Amino acid sequence: MPGILHETPVELLRRNPLLVAALLAGTGVPVPAGASAVMAAGELSSALPKELRADAVIVLTGQDARLAVVVEVQMAPRADKLLVWPAYLSLARAQHKCPTVLLVICPDRPTGRWARRSIATGHPGFDLIPLVIDADTTPLPGPPGSPGPGPELAVLCAFTGAVDLGQDSGRRLVLSVIAAADLDEDRLETYTRLIRAIASPTARDALEALMTTVFKDDFVERYKAEGKADMVLRILAARGFDVPRAVRERVLSCTNPAELDSWGEKAVTAAGLAEVFGDDR
Repeated sequence: MPGILHETPVELLRRNPLLVAALLAGTGVPVPAGASAVMAAGELSSALPKELRADAVIVLTGQDARLAVVVEVQMAPRADKLLVWPAYLSLARAQHKCPTVLLVICPDRPTGRWARRSIATGHPGFDLIPLVIDADTTPLPGPPGSPGPGPELAVLCAFTGAVDLGQDSGRRLVLSVIAAADLDEDRLETYTRLIRAIASPTARDALEALMTTVFKDDFVERYKAEGKADMVLRILAARGFDVPRAVRERVLSCTNPAELDSWGEKAVTAAGLAEVFGDDR
């Protein structure tokens, strides 16, 4: 059963399939212009053994071209993968009827070097050299707040070692990119959990210290605010108030715990929404 470290890149791709386009940027593989991305089934052929299941398959669809990307997360060298990877590529190409590439994501340089070796299939001219993402080839995220899959790249950089969570600068880079992305509660919690799992115990303690000091407003206080916002809405519902969409959005978007506390206290006894939020509700 794959562990959380193996599943980290797959989860990032599931959350944002366009991450694969950013990973291909430095490989020389052309990405379809204006491509959208969807995650396809990893089961490449139900008629073949269960072992022939890729970790992820992403299909990029552009204005006039398609590209399928078979993604494998390889935690350590495994000789059996050299036998099935060419099959993954051929089966995905037949299934999606478009050009197909194999992208292998590795958590360390030795595994990356192993995965880059040419795989001889025996057929003349049909040797496979996987595209490899490791510490040397993972693209760094842009400055905090930049468009694109910045938070996913930041977490992936921590996974591959392109960013060292053992260094203060690395921890601050990852946390600043995640904090600036304005993620919903689920993605923020997921990415925070993943970087904690990736980090060594010492680095994890340092990450948590940063999250409760330097990045407190983006992590600790935001978690608090989200819980308080839910409480305000539950009180209003229990009081029988019909809460308009604009008021609901205002409560859920509020990041000021003190203001949420004030609304909650007023909501317990208010005769109407005006008494809770004022006339500008």
